[in-house]
Amino acid sequence: MRDIFGVAGLAGIGFTMSLFITELAFREEPAADHARVGVLIGSIISGTIGYLILSRTLNHRSNGEAANST
Repeated sequence: MRDIFGVAGLAGIGFTMSLFITELAFREEPAADHARVGVLIGSIISGTIGYLILSRTLNHRSNGEAANST
């Protein structure tokens, strides 16, 4: 289940469609700029969460395999 949560976090990085929708939705520059920054921050947070979950899962598995092989 941890793998699914980690991959779901990494899937949030795909922000190109969000930027395209922002261009269509907000014609005024201040609102569009705020939306772009929000999309970028959300992508960074999502990628970080996905990375942390997957790296902990990988470390947990490798520690378990090392303990089982000795």
